[in-house]
Amino acid sequence: MKKLLSLLLAAAMALSLLALPAGAAEPMVRFSDLSDRSDVMAVESLRLMGVMDGFSDGSFRPNGQLTRAQFCKMVVCALNAEDELGLYRTVTIYPDVKPSHWAAAYINMAAKGKKAISGFSDGKFYPDRTVTLGQAATILLRTLGYKDENIGGVWPDSYLSFAASIGLTDGVDTTKGNSPLSRSDAAILFNNLLRADVQGDKTVSNFLTAAGLTTKTDMVLVSSNARGPDGKETAMLFSDGSIYQMAGDKASNGSLNGLKGTLVLEGQKVRTFLPDALGI
Repeated sequence: MKKLLSLLLAAAMALSLLALPAGAAEPMVRFSDLSDRSDVMAVESLRLMGVMDGFSDGSFRPNGQLTRAQFCKMVVCALNAEDELGLYRTVTIYPDVKPSHWAAAYINMAAKGKKAISGFSDGKFYPDRTVTLGQAATILLRTLGYKDENIGGVWPDSYLSFAASIGLTDGVDTTKGNSPLSRSDAAILFNNLLRADVQGDKTVSNFLTAAGLTTKTDMVLVSSNARGPDGKETAMLFSDGSIYQMAGDKASNGSLNGLKGTLVLEGQKVRTFLPDALGI
């Protein structure tokens, strides 16, 4: 029986890998306006984690822009800190972000709890303004524990240069720091963030570990619609025979099947899967 199971698993893996030869076939596209392989993989990893998603019409709108409020929500979700939002729902830090604002808890947590953002010189935050590449890089550097005094220089150029030096902006054109951040570039930035290290007081730790998540490296995803412990076909099956149920109500669209990467777990459930190479 064990031998038969091993043979069946090997066959499933082989078929999956044949469907996605490296550098050739493109993964199944979830969003109607995403066709680039690296974009599809980057977005799917973040969608599973709850950091980014598309629109009700089936599009992702890669060239669309993000507001400062939306970016703050993405940071909190990447940090796996949604359970802490209740502490910040009734706090007023910025006069233009009242508790009634849809993103108030996310903004307040990013500002007060995570020390990742700051407002403008007039004391306001301007949540509905478009976030720029320079602002996004600065927020993510602070999320990684870097302080302004560690970077210095002229903003945003020095921050973008520093971000580039640690790989945070790999795959992103950093020559226009004051330009609006596109949704496509945001997906690349956050995928780089998930692979980065957090700089603490005399300590360095992996971002995902610091966010309370566990990882398993060198995992090959065979199928993302395997039957899990709950009986639903929303679990991930890996080449070593292990099966992990997806967290929440998320289910993968299959675009990561056949790839080798890092399994990210929240407890014993899948938070996301990060392919080793996005091709960016």
